[in-house]
Amino acid sequence: MGHALFASHIHPAGPADPGNRPNPARLIFLDPHTRALYADWPSKARAVVENLRMTAGRHPDDTLLTSLVGELTMQSPEFAAMWADHRVSPCGSAAYEMHHPLVGSLTVTQQSLRPPQDEKRHIVLAIAEPDSPSQAALQLLSRATARRPARSAPRAISEDHV
Repeated sequence: MGHALFASHIHPAGPADPGNRPNPARLIFLDPHTRALYADWPSKARAVVENLRMTAGRHPDDTLLTSLVGELTMQSPEFAAMWADHRVSPCGSAAYEMHHPLVGSLTVTQQSLRPPQDEKRHIVLAIAEPDSPSQAALQLLSRATARRPARSAPRAISEDHV
């Protein structure tokens, strides 16, 4: 469901190597589809940069993180300007209006959760108000993108039954 909401334009199987999966910060700044999802893209982009800066402070020797910041600085003037602002903020919880190409406008509250014993992993929840048009849109998206079980291959007809 998260894939359908945030990255429906990327093949769901993704790369076999988890290290090559799309990076959310890279998608926010460099991917036109992801940029178009957010009605207030600058607000979402600032939240991503502030969280990325906090993460960089916690892991100053992380070469992959340093590489990502360098890439975004070189390829996105918006990222470079926001990064130079030096604001730091954890991604807690924020509501965002989105314009999804399949189900239209919806508002979701995104909340990032990190297990205390494992700072490298986190879960992003996207929820809508109960009984709201946004919840109905999420339900529609879920039904529209549900993976259907593969149909069984047709059985071969043996010569004994012809």
